[in-house]
Amino acid sequence: MALYQTEAVVVGARNWGDADKMMTFFTKERGLVEAAAFGCRRPRSPLAGSMQLFSHLDLQLAEGRRVDTVKQAVMKCHHKKISEDLPAMAYGAFVAEVLREFMPPGVPEPGAFQNLLDVLEAFEQRNPRVTALAAVLQLMEFTGLQMHYEQCLHCGRAIAGDGFFSVSEGGALCSDCGPESGQPYTEELRKTILALRDLDWSGTAAMKLRGSTLMQAEKLVLSHLQTLLGHPLKSMEFIMQL
Repeated sequence: MALYQTEAVVVGARNWGDADKMMTFFTKERGLVEAAAFGCRRPRSPLAGSMQLFSHLDLQLAEGRRVDTVKQAVMKCHHKKISEDLPAMAYGAFVAEVLREFMPPGVPEPGAFQNLLDVLEAFEQRNPRVTALAAVLQLMEFTGLQMHYEQCLHCGRAIAGDGFFSVSEGGALCSDCGPESGQPYTEELRKTILALRDLDWSGTAAMKLRGSTLMQAEKLVLSHLQTLLGHPLKSMEFIMQL
């Protein structure tokens, strides 16, 4: 049974058996990994404190024929707000679900891993709703399933001014190519989406967003995710209850 070390963030957990959990980690070296954490639900387990959603860990795992096993876990960082504040927790769960659904298992993506670390730090300081939307827009860029916001899908020209948007086609349409009955895609909406997608997490300035435009951006992104999955994200039920 080969052992391996990896840096990881907990992005999913479900109870398994009487005292165990089946964990989902997003790792720097191996991408998404599922592993069993035996006995971690017992209070005296050395794994009890680290197998919590959003924990940033140094892990030792054992490769298994059916599933890997967590052998050791050392906490690198505990994100207090996202673990205790309900809105931050809910929007963090949304980001984690998108990551689990769309990142391919077993494929290392160090850029996406660093992006996730930046996002978790941002949840400690920034508006959780804005942080989550920006995070999902950025994470989808690593999947190859992102929508296209800047060029017309039909003619390839850069969108200038207002245009149209087709979720079913996966992106923007210029005013010449878009149908008159199409979904409006204003210049303000496009600039808002691009600002969120290209957000530099190291910056300290707060973004100024119009509430109605933020809602339009959320609607576009959620419609796209639901179209890809064929069903709504479970984390949205948590968010709607807040």
